Amino acid sequence: MELEPFIQLNHNGLIHRRDAFGGKPQRYKELAVDFKGHVGELLTKSLNAGALDSSVSKEDKEKLLVAMREWGVLDGDLKFSSNIPVSNQRGYDQAPGGGVGGAPTPSKINSLSDVLSSHVWTQIGFYYNYVMQTTMFQPKDGMGRIGDGFRRQVNDLIRFNTRVSAILQDGKGVTAEWEDLKTGQKGVSKADYMVCTIPTPVLSQIPMQVGPKMQAAVKALQMNGQLKLGLEMKTRFWEEKYSIYGGHSFTDQAISQLSYPNNNFFGDGPAVLLGAFASGIGALQLTGMTPEARIEAALTQGSVFHPEEYRANYLSGASVAWSRQPWIMGCTSAWTEQTRAEHYQNLVAMDGRIVLAGEHATYYGGWMEGSLLSAIDAIERLHKKASAA
Repeated sequence: MELEPFIQLNHNGLIHRRDAFGGKPQRYKELAVDFKGHVGELLTKSLNAGALDSSVSKEDKEKLLVAMREWGVLDGDLKFSSNIPVSNQRGYDQAPGGGVGGAPTPSKINSLSDVLSSHVWTQIGFYYNYVMQTTMFQPKDGMGRIGDGFRRQVNDLIRFNTRVSAILQDGKGVTAEWEDLKTGQKGVSKADYMVCTIPTPVLSQIPMQVGPKMQAAVKALQMNGQLKLGLEMKTRFWEEKYSIYGGHSFTDQAISQLSYPNNNFFGDGPAVLLGAFASGIGALQLTGMTPEARIEAALTQGSVFHPEEYRANYLSGASVAWSRQPWIMGCTSAWTEQTRAEHYQNLVAMDGRIVLAGEHATYYGGWMEGSLLSAIDAIERLHKKASAA
């Protein structure tokens, strides 16, 4: 299986909030540089005024002043201002060029008030997340290639289009009762042990012969209902006009974000971008719409980023609302500190001959890696128990 980069941080991505900058999107790099510049100036003023003398030693104060001057790109008066060094990070009005007219022109910084209205720290924090900060990869031709790889190894062991209707166990083994959804055939499958990966919203509706603690854990765990929406565009206008190659743009609208394709850079043909990755209230709003209405909402909301190109380039679209998928009824597990403290260990504990696995049975929720780590842990524990028996 061939891998290709999955790009997270792109300084050319856009940030949009309806109550900031008159609703006009701004480049991430401009807002991020302005945020740290203003913060650096404010902290420098506080240090020089002695406001932090009770918290910072003299030696650390001197180091902090140097750090704020360099990190915030402050000028000789320790102020954050529009100049060439600052523009070297946030971008120029006229970029450096060659020849007679090659002198750069600095860009104008945004005021502290405008920067704060953008909530740019949310995106800065997003990229600091443990799972976002490193070089990432995705399978070429889609994430489904991972499932295809597993299927090639165990294809003869898989029963497709089959719904489990009951899970029973005793001292000798486990039985799964099932129904083939295509033929209507009903049957049972038996094994010495079971690793059950059915998501909890579905599993809570299936009779399962386990103790009250695991049953309570299964019923207590809810799922988040994210929604994703793909838009096929005629051209890669985000590359050609906006110099955006991979990464994301963010908005406070229901669609939440755009994600730009990580493959076929500089290609001539159509390309698909992620036109929505909604969660929370935004996901509820979009999930409640018809598929056609979702596309229309995504085109309307996404046009704030690329007003001239978005609708003109649109070819087709498709959406997935995880809470509407009957085999999962949600996207990611919604553990809270309280439910995890009360139910997590009971969910992942082996109950007789049954052990659960999946992204809901891990601290790495919402990621395939968490699902795989959970499965490996469940299999290792099951193997030890079976070997001991």
